Amino acid sequence: MTHDDQDLLDLLTFELKFLEDGGYGRSPHTPWRRQRVFEDSLTCPNFGDPARPHPCGECLLLRFVPIELRDQQSPCRLIPLTPKGETIDYFYRCGTQIELEEALAGWLRKEISNLQEGPEDEKNSNVLEQIRRQQWLVLAENLYFLANFPPRERELPGGARTVRPGSHGSRESPDSRR
Repeated sequence: MTHDDQDLLDLLTFELKFLEDGGYGRSPHTPWRRQRVFEDSLTCPNFGDPARPHPCGECLLLRFVPIELRDQQSPCRLIPLTPKGETIDYFYRCGTQIELEEALAGWLRKEISNLQEGPEDEKNSNVLEQIRRQQWLVLAENLYFLANFPPRERELPGGARTVRPGSHGSRESPDSRR
């Protein structure tokens, strides 16, 4: 095991222990917001510093972020945690804290096990390729869902009704209903 792999193993082991000990629950310092996975952990190079002086490229977790997403603001949110390619960001938007923590714990255990077994470059590249494909499928599925989401009517002041913009619905005035 290389020095970098040992450092990564230590980081993932710490994160799993942190998670299991409730580290991503509500903080007494900031009870009004949820804790951000990896970003609010001691393992983050920018932990506790809103100025973010260290580039995310210095973080060992960057190797798990798909190459095309590494230049994002918080790339660690884009690590695929599940076989379907669901990321931390996905769970922030569409999941619950419990679902996020379960997916994260499973991912951490799997990656710890992979590191302890030793590197298999061919296997790892195939897994990353499979994850990328699955992420694109999840993205396409989400886009399809959004494109086919039924328009929602809402009532305007004065009794007029309208359909959500972009749904090609017509506006109806109170006079046209008579």
